[in-house]
Amino acid sequence: MTIKDIAKEANVSTATVSYILNNVPKQTITDETRCRVLTAAERLNYVPNLAARSLVKRKTGLIGILINRAANEPWWRQLRYADMVNQLEQLLTERGYHVVLSSIEAEKPKVGIIAERKLDGVFLIDVKEEHFYSISFHFPAGVPLVVVDSLVEDSLFYKVIHDYELALQTAQSWNVGHACYYVIEPYYNEPYVQAIKDAIGVEDSQLYVMEDEAQLTEFISRQPAGSKGIIFNEFIGTLAAKYADPADLTIVCTSGCPEMVPARAKRVSAIENKSQISFELMIQLLKLDGELPIDKYIKVK
Repeated sequence: MTIKDIAKEANVSTATVSYILNNVPKQTITDETRCRVLTAAERLNYVPNLAARSLVKRKTGLIGILINRAANEPWWRQLRYADMVNQLEQLLTERGYHVVLSSIEAEKPKVGIIAERKLDGVFLIDVKEEHFYSISFHFPAGVPLVVVDSLVEDSLFYKVIHDYELALQTAQSWNVGHACYYVIEPYYNEPYVQAIKDAIGVEDSQLYVMEDEAQLTEFISRQPAGSKGIIFNEFIGTLAAKYADPADLTIVCTSGCPEMVPARAKRVSAIENKSQISFELMIQLLKLDGELPIDKYIKVK
């Protein structure tokens, strides 16, 4: 099915159809005409030819979501970004982009095949600091790269991270007068883990970076009676609730799944949506639409 067929069906010019299907701005097209063209396109099962479109626009309409992963990750680590990826995919699809999702090996990342897809933009999630440039090198200058859940000291790139300091203040304010222990989620980006540990500022005996359920059990069992637990990540929180009274836990939701928090536990949820913020930043970078943030670290509150 071609644009000519849609134009004939909707009784408009092919130029008008092209403007509407490609969301060309500053065109005086009535809502009635736009609706008629979109209805005709849907009725005729029109599917845009990305290859042909890329020849005209020098764009492919493809956005990459690259997640660093290791072999044999536990279930709670595998699910950590499921909600974010799902939301990003929906937002990008609604805007007319196609998503290429790929897991890349955290220890020895290989992105050559992905880079060959000529992506218009890339989300890079939880990347090791020492591998960042070997990955970003594969994408030409001018291709926006939004880094998520990573500290990378390079002012060329925008980074989207949680406002851990604010979440921590809230969690601690709910446990005033009690000794607290902390369980934080692991990241391949070690500077991010260290920044969270520094913000908490407690002895090693009071803090555990989650790696293994058996070690988590042992860590919780060593805590003094009456201690309150502050757990980062709701999936890890469900594990902690197996070995501690949920009423003694405050869980900071970092995966966008607050419904996973046990009923009797306290819950700190983000006010802002990390997927939405990441998406809007990418669109700004792609279209240079509006004033970009001055701070290259975008904190999700």
